Amino acid sequence: MERQEEQKQGYSDMSAGEKFPFDFIAEYIFYPIYPVIAQDILERTGIRQGCMVDIGCGGGHLGMALLEQSRLTGIFVDVNDAALDLAQKHADQRGLTDRCRFLQGDVHHLAQLEDGCADLVVSRGSYHIWSDLPKALKEIWRILAPGGRTYVGGGMGSLQLVEQIRPRMQQIRPGWPEDVMAKSGSITDASLEQILRESNIPYQLLHTQDNGRWIIMEKEVNPG
Repeated sequence: MERQEEQKQGYSDMSAGEKFPFDFIAEYIFYPIYPVIAQDILERTGIRQGCMVDIGCGGGHLGMALLEQSRLTGIFVDVNDAALDLAQKHADQRGLTDRCRFLQGDVHHLAQLEDGCADLVVSRGSYHIWSDLPKALKEIWRILAPGGRTYVGGGMGSLQLVEQIRPRMQQIRPGWPEDVMAKSGSITDASLEQILRESNIPYQLLHTQDNGRWIIMEKEVNPG
């Protein structure tokens, strides 16, 4: 009931999301997916402590779901100041501020982040709009610590959640989710794998109907 009341308040005050309108969808429609994706990430990577970097974080919903289910600390990165303002507000609301940093930055040039600073790097729903995907993936690889993993891609948690969300989303975007799938599908599995192989990045490519598609880069611990 509490979430339903929040939804009513959100729908009645669309102006609150004018500076960064996608966050309205993330907070009031997509909210069930983030804990599910976070659980998948933690189970598949096995990383539950250290530093997590959320790139293209938007309002920070995925990264904060990870923090709530683990002992990770978080660095939230976005090019958009309004998104970072919202992420900081959400961290305050969820009691996570002391475990978070917020940086304005571009995935192609993460100059504020040192080599090997991140135990886990996540990014959901933004890779298909990166202007230079090979450069972006190499920069993510640079900041990944030995023993670190990534979870970069897109998904909705499960097909059940897609069907749960579909009626509300189609009121706003009648073509959803097929329009999103068409965009991300313009980058094929084969092209992603070619980029990763040519960059000498060890990886797994997870692509299922339930999970979506995720690049799991795997930086092994240095021998000795």
